[in-house]
Amino acid sequence: MPAPSPPASATTPPWRSPLFWLLAWALASTASRVLLSQALMWDQAEQTVWSQQLAWGYGPQPPLYTWLQWAVNGVLGPTVLALALVKKTLMVLTFVFMFLAARQLMPAPAAWLAALGMWWLPGMGWQALRDLTHTVLLTCLVAATWWLLLRQLRRPSPGGFAALGLALGLGVLSKYSYVLFAGAALAAALSLPQPRRALLSRGWWLAPLIAALLVAPHALWVLQHWQEASSSTLAKLRPAYEATGWRGMLAGLGDLLTMLGLAALPWALMAWWAFGRRAWRTPAPSADTPPWAVPLLLRYLGLIACGLLAMVVLGNVSNFDGRWIHPLVCMAPMGAFTWRPGLGDRPRGRRRYLGAVLGMALLLWLGGAADPLIDARRGRADRFNWPVARMAERLRAAGYDGRSPIIASHHIIAGVLRTRFPQAPVTVCDADLPQAAGCVRHAVRAAEARGQGWLMVAADDAAPNGWWLAGTPAGGALPCLQTWALPYRRARADTPPLRLDLMLHPAPIFK
Repeated sequence: MPAPSPPASATTPPWRSPLFWLLAWALASTASRVLLSQALMWDQAEQTVWSQQLAWGYGPQPPLYTWLQWAVNGVLGPTVLALALVKKTLMVLTFVFMFLAARQLMPAPAAWLAALGMWWLPGMGWQALRDLTHTVLLTCLVAATWWLLLRQLRRPSPGGFAALGLALGLGVLSKYSYVLFAGAALAAALSLPQPRRALLSRGWWLAPLIAALLVAPHALWVLQHWQEASSSTLAKLRPAYEATGWRGMLAGLGDLLTMLGLAALPWALMAWWAFGRRAWRTPAPSADTPPWAVPLLLRYLGLIACGLLAMVVLGNVSNFDGRWIHPLVCMAPMGAFTWRPGLGDRPRGRRRYLGAVLGMALLLWLGGAADPLIDARRGRADRFNWPVARMAERLRAAGYDGRSPIIASHHIIAGVLRTRFPQAPVTVCDADLPQAAGCVRHAVRAAEARGQGWLMVAADDAAPNGWWLAGTPAGGALPCLQTWALPYRRARADTPPLRLDLMLHPAPIFK
């Protein structure tokens, strides 16, 4: 009698698993980010500043990403490594959750194709190149919600409702646009007989209860800080320079149609090329695909389109950003492979598809690493080329002790200095805002109460005189305003240097 053959997992080398390559990409991407620059872009700098303490809200964004960053900073400190680890981990989890979601509707080979295809969605690729934070977390939780929702529709259980409620609550705490996604997904499921029976089965009340308990403290914070929480978002949706009335509505419709059309177009073209035109025309039913799956996903997309359209018609929204649309349609590859699950069984098409996915992942990684170098060669003042180490050395030489509070004119310089001086509390008093002077005076009073001096600093653009004057205590002398010109790293000789203005206030002397 022949010996039983070992299980497939024991004979398949690790490098054959898509998860192995996702982890390898995350490791390489994190390493290249740390080695590339210690400087920060806007979202990264914001997180570095906000994660100094836990709060129920942080300006116009929900708090979950900042909580995660705070936890990792507690181990690694406020560093570029900590920022990169949070983001890359969330991106890997996004692919894993989307695979688990697709696995509820199709065989494993097709499920991996659906998940990895997100590399060809402009939103996912752009996230890899830019410093987006909340959108990365939102996409991850959208993928996780699809997995838990589809699993619950196939095998409902009280524990599944509890997990779904957890995902719903965390999703709202990731980004407010999650509400549109969750409403459309649940409404689509409730509109079909079999999914509706599953969603209303025993224990259904656990999902809304857990979600409400998670969101309630932040919702109370939003009610108490409505202007702070909503003004920035409303300004982006309805920019002051955009037309209003019918012209604004037409502009919003045009922008919406453009963003929706581009959201999945690169992936669609790539998949059409990989599998060929004939493969998409031939239905191939699968036992893994429930009969309600395609109608559910189509109704979801229809509800999303209606919701966005209502924002234009009823809410006078005239501007849409691709990063807002991407998380809502990141399930497009999963929907296509649900419609044609047999595509995963075509060896030639699968090889071409995976080759294109690998090529895009490498292109995005190399492009992100090379972009600051290219900008430096072109003479552009790229923020990744800020001379961070030189800046910190000059501040220490000028007498800054590394512990006194820092008052910064914007988030970029605030976040950069916090990575170099982690013991110093940092306050951002945006010099472009009307309330900047009041913010500075409040920070100065707090430093005086602790018997400390303080550093005021502005980078790139000069802060107005009133901003500097607000940092001088009543009856105190105004320290000398210093202006430094720091050459950018890797920059050409003719590139204008970075301007850094600073005013160092010594600790008050009490008699």
